[in-house]
Amino acid sequence: MEPDLDDTVRAVPRPPVVPSGEDVDDTVVRGSVGLPPIPPALVEPPAPEARPLPVAVEPVAVDIPEDPAAAKPALRALFADGTEVLLDVTVYVGRRPSIPRIFTGPEPRLVTLPSPGKELSATHLELKMVGGALVASDMRSTNGTVVQLPGAAPRTLIRGESAVIVPGTRIDLGEGAVLDILPPLEEHDS
Repeated sequence: MEPDLDDTVRAVPRPPVVPSGEDVDDTVVRGSVGLPPIPPALVEPPAPEARPLPVAVEPVAVDIPEDPAAAKPALRALFADGTEVLLDVTVYVGRRPSIPRIFTGPEPRLVTLPSPGKELSATHLELKMVGGALVASDMRSTNGTVVQLPGAAPRTLIRGESAVIVPGTRIDLGEGAVLDILPPLEEHDS
C-alpha cells in the first residue's frame, strides 16, 4: 500500500483576541508630522581687518648640523681572500648579488663570492648603515648567516633576520665565505 502524501490539514483562522470594550485603533503620534525644519541660512563671516606688513624682516641664522654619517669614517669588511670593502654605502654579498627592485639612496656595492657547492644564496647578506649603526641582514638565504660579535657566542640569523654589528664581528655565510668587520681607517693611516 502506498503512503498518502497529501495529508495537509488546514485550520480555520482564529479571530484576534481583543478584550471587550477596548478600542483597537489607539495609535498615538508624538511630535510634528510634516516637512523637515528648514536649516538656517548660511552667514558669511566678517572679512578680517587689513594688517600692515612689516617693513623689514630680520635675517635668521640657521645652523645646519653636518650629516653624522658623512663626518664619521666608514667601517670596513675584510673577506677571507684578503679583499677589503669600505662600508660607506649599502653592500650586498652573495654568489650572484643583485640590487633589490625597490632601493633608494646611493648605488650599493655588489660583492660576488665563489660558491662551487652553491651553498651561498645569490644575494645572501646586506650590510647597511642605519642611524649610525651597521646592520647585517640575512637576505632570506637558504642556510642562514652566522654572526659572532666580539666576546659572544655565534648566533645564526635566519631568513630575513637582522643584527647590529660592531668592529671585531665575524660573519660566516658558509662554504668558507667569512668576513670580518674592521674599524674605520684613522685619518693618519690613509
